[in-house]
Amino acid sequence: MSPATVVEVLAGGRPPVPLVPHHLAALSLLLLGASALAQEAPRGRELTRRRVTLSRSTADTPVELHVAPDYLTTLEFDAPVERAGVKLGDRGGHFALFEVGTRLVTLKPARDLPPGERVMLTVPFADDRVPAAAVFALVLRPSEVDMHVQVVRLPRTAEAVQAELDEVRAACASTEAELEALRARSTVNGPAGMILAGLLDSSGIEIIQTTLDAKGGDGLSVQVVTCYQGPGWAVLSLEVENTGSAPWTPAKARLVLANGGRARVLPVRMKEARIEPGATARVVMELEKSGSPPKAIQLELRDSAGTRRILIPSLMF
Repeated sequence: MSPATVVEVLAGGRPPVPLVPHHLAALSLLLLGASALAQEAPRGRELTRRRVTLSRSTADTPVELHVAPDYLTTLEFDAPVERAGVKLGDRGGHFALFEVGTRLVTLKPARDLPPGERVMLTVPFADDRVPAAAVFALVLRPSEVDMHVQVVRLPRTAEAVQAELDEVRAACASTEAELEALRARSTVNGPAGMILAGLLDSSGIEIIQTTLDAKGGDGLSVQVVTCYQGPGWAVLSLEVENTGSAPWTPAKARLVLANGGRARVLPVRMKEARIEPGATARVVMELEKSGSPPKAIQLELRDSAGTRRILIPSLMF
C-alpha cells in the first residue's frame, strides 16, 4: 500500500477499489453464464430427431418412443396411413393431444406416465406394402424426448419378391388345375357328354320330388324341391317364390347333415339375374354324392349380405 493510501485510511477514508480491465470483466460474465446454464441443464430434456426404419423381420417388435408432458412428438411417415385404423392404447387418459393426419401423427402427454408404463400406438398403412402397420411403445424418459421421428419402410429385397412370386405361381397352378377340370367337363355337353364323362350309365337318373312349405324372411318361400341323382352326383332344384317388396338374389347354399357334421357351402345357379317381387325362379346347386344310403340334410339359401334367407330344416335325398 502506498504512503498516500495509508494516510487516507488513517484519516477515516475507504481504500480505493482496484480497477479491472474490460476484457477480464467480460470473460468473467461469460463464465458465470455458462455455470448457470450447466446447473439448469439436468432439469430439462434433450430434444431429439430420429429416423426409424421398418422391415418385415421387425414388424412385430414395437419401436420405443420417448414422450414427455408439455412436449410435442410428431411422427412423419413415408406413405399415407389408414387414419381410421390408428389406435392409441391410452386407457389412463394421459394424453392431452392426439391428432392423426394423412402422413403425420402428433401427440402430447398431459402428465407424466407412471414409471415402467408403456402406451401402445398402432399406425396401419393405407397401401399393401409390408409391414402393413407400425407399432410403437410410448415411454417416459427424463433425459430426452423425441420431437420429430421419420418412419420409413425398407423396400422389399429380391429374395422377398421372389418368394412372394413363387407363392402366387403355386396358387395360380392350383387354380389352373381346377379350371382345366371344369373346362374338360364343360366341353362335354348334353346326354352324350354325360355318358363320356361317366356321369350317366345304365342305371339312368333318379328323380325325387318333394313338396313342402318352407318360408324364409321377407317374403321368400320354397314349395317344391326336386333332386336329380346319377353316378356320383346330385342336383337340387328349388322353386323359390319372392312375395316380398324387394328383389332377391341367392348367393350361396349351406348344406349340413341333420344329425351333425361339417357344413358344405355350395354355389348356386339361376337363369335369371335375380328374383323380382311377385316372381318365381328355379335355383339349382350341384354336389358330389357317394353311394351311401339317403340321408336327411338341412339346407339354407342366403343372399350375399346374409339378411334374407330360406331354411329347409329336413330334406331327404
